[in-house]
Amino acid sequence: MIKMRLAFPLIALALATPVFADEAVDKLVVAIEEAGCVVTMQNGDAVYAASGLSEEEIFAAVQKLYEQGLVSLEADGSMSLKSDVCQ
Repeated sequence: MIKMRLAFPLIALALATPVFADEAVDKLVVAIEEAGCVVTMQNGDAVYAASGLSEEEIFAAVQKLYEQGLVSLEADGSMSLKSDVCQ
């Protein structure tokens, strides 16, 4: 019975994780769009703060956006977003 009590919360966490990841991506996209679609050394902290995400959530969201081809890293160190708002 103890194993079952532990299994239910773990299953619920595993099922909920993608939702949280998608929510983090959405928050980051909005913050980048509001910053003019580009994250630079000058506005990076402001974008981070505007997203309301933790550092770990930011890294995971950027990775997901990069894997989906929605962000590109530029030679000058900036990151550009490609979305409905950012062409």
